[in-house]
Amino acid sequence: MAHLLLHYLILLQGILNMQPNRGKELLSIGRKAIARTLNVVYRSDIDEHAPWLQELGACFVTLMQDDQLRGCIGSPEAQRSLLMDVKSNAVSAALHDPRFAPLRAAEFDDTDIEISVLSPMLTMVVQDEADALVLSHS
Repeated sequence: MAHLLLHYLILLQGILNMQPNRGKELLSIGRKAIARTLNVVYRSDIDEHAPWLQELGACFVTLMQDDQLRGCIGSPEAQRSLLMDVKSNAVSAALHDPRFAPLRAAEFDDTDIEISVLSPMLTMVVQDEADALVLSHS
């Protein structure tokens, strides 16, 4: 019966029409937010008033040290501007990931940051879980 079909929401990593420099700008914004919270000097001249940063956006911020996870926090769905989401998730990944002690200022320079920007959720109509898995990998 068609009305019994399951609906799965699949997150797709998106690029939001991102130009090459925008990824670097997001990384700088995330690092600056963490640095400010840790009272570490970090210089960034990114224009945080750029229109694309004010659009709704969702991201995951991952922190790594020596190729090991050090923190990861994200938003599965856009609820605020991309600028605020990057800042908030960067600070949360550094200080509030329950799997790790809060990042210390002494660790800042040895911590790499990765930011994954998510596209809006899409509804996919599938008949069962196996069908959803096939669609999500195509």
